[in-house]
Amino acid sequence: MLEEKIYRERIEKTLNMISRGKFDLVILTPSPNFQYIAGFSYEMRERLVALILEPDSEPRLLVPFFEASEHADNTWIEEIITWNEDENPYEVLRKSLNSDKQSYRLLLDDATPMSVYWALQQAFGDFERVDSISPFFEQMRIRKSEIEIGRIKQAGRIIDEAVTKAFSEMELGKSELYMKQLIVNEILELGGQPTFFAVQFGERSAMPHARPDRVQLTKNEIVLIDCGCSIDGYNTDMTRVGIAGEPSAEICKVYDLVLNAEQMAIENLKAGMQCGTADGIARRIIDENGYGGFFTHRLGHGIGLEVHEPPYIVRGNSRELETGMTHSVEPGVYLEGNFGIRIEDLVCIRDDGAEVLTYSPRDLFEIPI
Repeated sequence: MLEEKIYRERIEKTLNMISRGKFDLVILTPSPNFQYIAGFSYEMRERLVALILEPDSEPRLLVPFFEASEHADNTWIEEIITWNEDENPYEVLRKSLNSDKQSYRLLLDDATPMSVYWALQQAFGDFERVDSISPFFEQMRIRKSEIEIGRIKQAGRIIDEAVTKAFSEMELGKSELYMKQLIVNEILELGGQPTFFAVQFGERSAMPHARPDRVQLTKNEIVLIDCGCSIDGYNTDMTRVGIAGEPSAEICKVYDLVLNAEQMAIENLKAGMQCGTADGIARRIIDENGYGGFFTHRLGHGIGLEVHEPPYIVRGNSRELETGMTHSVEPGVYLEGNFGIRIEDLVCIRDDGAEVLTYSPRDLFEIPI
């Protein structure tokens, strides 16, 4: 969790927006926007957990009574409202509000489950107005502060060490799941929170996304690792490729092509450039070398509290890059039935270009055999 004053500044901006828009109430269930305000992430199941914001009021959390201590330990928010198992939490929420209006003007997050919305309708009756607060939070979150960038850098250094160690300790005959666990163990040892993992051997590397399996590593196979971790909720994301033996001429050719495309894109990124233009820098290089049809996804995605969030570096996106935006740069070439190469780093847009936020060498890793 970040310092309390950071969350209070976010609350103040949110409450000012509520007042300007003449809304009465914000209800956030666990989501990245909830985490942005409350300071912690949580996977809500059937029991309601909600952050409540009203004009001229301190934020409040509504939680199950038996989980109150846990939630209090994880957040800076002091006012905790509890509900018992034999109570309707939506009725408890309504009765906890400062005003007793006949009809409320409500803001909800796009991630709010439909079941929650229907239950709110039953407890409150018809709302005068319901709108989304998500675009407001997107604008707040898309440009990162130096503190947020610092957390992404910390996570980047952890994933660098974890991936490097996994490549150095991997052996023939070991599985994708084994290699994943090497990375997970190192992340935990270094104080990070593991988040996601793609570990793909041989021809499975030609699938842009695949879960680790029991497939065992054999000689001269490609190893593609795409994984991440977080610090205080802020994510990193990096892809590196290794080889268990001698790379073929085609592997070397494609690897050098993808690496050149990534480097040229990073070197040319700047504030004011359209996202679609940034995508085109790498795509043009790959296309001109005859592999354009095998680069099947966008160049990158924003990153922060979510691994994938705006801005999206994709053809046709006219959104301009701004200082403080953080996103991935990850060109790839995927030759189905043979192998795939993707190299991914994170960058932050600065006044003078792009700062790289991942640190592992981009050379083709050599796995000892």
